[in-house]
Amino acid sequence: MINLFRILVGGFLLVSVACVSATSGTSGGSWEQEVRAAEQRHRAAFLAGDVAALEAMFSADFVVNSPLNVTVSKERLLEMVRQGMLSISSFEQNIEQVRRFGDVVVVMGGDTVVYAAPSPNAGQTHRRRFTDLWRQEGSRWRFVARQANIICP
Repeated sequence: MINLFRILVGGFLLVSVACVSATSGTSGGSWEQEVRAAEQRHRAAFLAGDVAALEAMFSADFVVNSPLNVTVSKERLLEMVRQGMLSISSFEQNIEQVRRFGDVVVVMGGDTVVYAAPSPNAGQTHRRRFTDLWRQEGSRWRFVARQANIICP
């Protein structure tokens, strides 16, 4: 009877750990494909200067810890895109990690952007490290925060 109890408790613990692992800190599954696709849409929208697409993917409380060493709100970032301050001709991204923690996904890696006119950085190439946060809101993933640092040459 004691052995049966140990087997049942051990099985319960194993299933519990497996369930927790399936929803936090793991990668894989359709949610990861959805977030990777959202990252691609983000890149495409920035390349096109598509303010409407960016606004639709950003959550209401979106914020960036920017390479300018300041935090930037959703409204300010969209205005910067409208004004051409963030015009780019190339945006390459290398995603190294995708981890889910409940309804939030963390995406980490490196990217390289080449700025275009009328950006004040036109012609410059910036290599950066980034961390993006996506939150599931209903049936879709919304971009809630980004942090990016320029890698010193």
